[in-house]
Amino acid sequence: MMGLSTMAQVTPVVTASKEKIFIGEPVKLRFELKAISRNAEVHWKFPDSIPHFEYVSFDTTDLLKREITITSFDSGLWAVENVTAVIPSNVNDKEQLVTFPIKEILIEYDTTGNQLLNDVKPIIDVNAGEAWIGYAVAAAAVIALIWLIILFSRWKKKKISTVIEESANTPLEDFLITTKRLKGEEWDAQLIQKKNFSDLSLAVKRYYERKLQQPFTRLTTDELAMQLKPYVLNETLINIIQALRLGDAVKFAKFAAPKDECLQTIERMETTIKQSEKELKPDA
Repeated sequence: MMGLSTMAQVTPVVTASKEKIFIGEPVKLRFELKAISRNAEVHWKFPDSIPHFEYVSFDTTDLLKREITITSFDSGLWAVENVTAVIPSNVNDKEQLVTFPIKEILIEYDTTGNQLLNDVKPIIDVNAGEAWIGYAVAAAAVIALIWLIILFSRWKKKKISTVIEESANTPLEDFLITTKRLKGEEWDAQLIQKKNFSDLSLAVKRYYERKLQQPFTRLTTDELAMQLKPYVLNETLINIIQALRLGDAVKFAKFAAPKDECLQTIERMETTIKQSEKELKPDA
């Protein structure tokens, strides 16, 4: 009986660096297993996506702990849930599924004047005698929108579906040339990180654009995810989107990532692209 009483129960614990953030601001969440053997075999299970949040990065250096960086562009009180782990029982070593507690994060607009990602303007009353100006502007906007739709339709019909090759190198060679240069760049300042991640993002999109002969370079991260999904494995897609979303956080949310994390992101992308080189069909 004494032996059973001293057998601790494995406890899943969730902590957050902040309970409240502004729109676009990153927050770190730590998922940790307490009272478990350091040699235990743990299989972590994170959802592919978390409603109202976007993954920025994963820290997987500790087997018994996972630290994720996420951000959100939706104001409100949102929950991070459905994070689980398969672990051996402390009683009989049989596998058991543990579920981490739900963690709620409050997302707010920045009203301090920093205007991180939003610029909310107060509503101004309009004199009734000047209402005709509003109607005129609205009518002009509708006409302009219709004209833009027409122009876009014409452009789409003329759009060339093939991708023009501008280099004598293979897609993989050009990608590795870019990553080799980026490894030698400075990564300390946020503005420098912004430029470097823009170059990395373009290199990734350009690689897949040339391999699959589809115009990817002008797509957003979410649009690229949808377009690449039929062609790459799920793990490959997650690695690509995580790297690009870290770049998005640096570019649009003025987030400065640690230099080591930036260089690790480049290394992971090199590994991912090399794996894609084996999985995808030969260049068209």
